Amino acid sequence: MSDRETADDYPRIVAVLNSAWRVIECRDGLQWILQRRGSPERARGDDWRGRSYCRTKEALLRCTREYAGEIEPDAHTVLVALPARILKKAELEMS
Repeated sequence: MSDRETADDYPRIVAVLNSAWRVIECRDGLQWILQRRGSPERARGDDWRGRSYCRTKEALLRCTREYAGEIEPDAHTVLVALPARILKKAELEMS
């Protein structure tokens, strides 16, 4: 497993939306990141690039609708089940 957020085997993948888009949790647990495979400006298909950085589920769902196109039904189910706001580990330990 890689700790690089751009790697295919990054361990904090929340959902794979389709062949070109996925959502991860950032390594610090502060935000969800909507990522696209490769760079839209270059023909690079070997890594993932951040498109949107979201602290709320509402923003994440809006960004996925706007940018990711058609998403897999299972991925949509995962996104809808997320908490309203991403919670840092320290917040989870306090609750």
